[in-house]
Amino acid sequence: MQHAFIIPNKGALVRDPITKAMLPETGATVTLLGGEGRYWRRRIRSGSVVVGKPPVIRKRTVKIKEEKK
Repeated sequence: MQHAFIIPNKGALVRDPITKAMLPETGATVTLLGGEGRYWRRRIRSGSVVVGKPPVIRKRTVKIKEEKK
């Protein structure tokens, strides 16, 4: 597994190690490889974040009206 979708645990404030921005409550996809991956794996083991499923994005279909001739 190279990437994971993580969600912060209730009450946990977790920062991204690169951008220093707070992890959104809705979660984010992160890499589990390299130095950044070590950071996220430690947060998973400590319980600060949990691995979850990304939200499903449904495509919206648009009906096109056909003109009558």
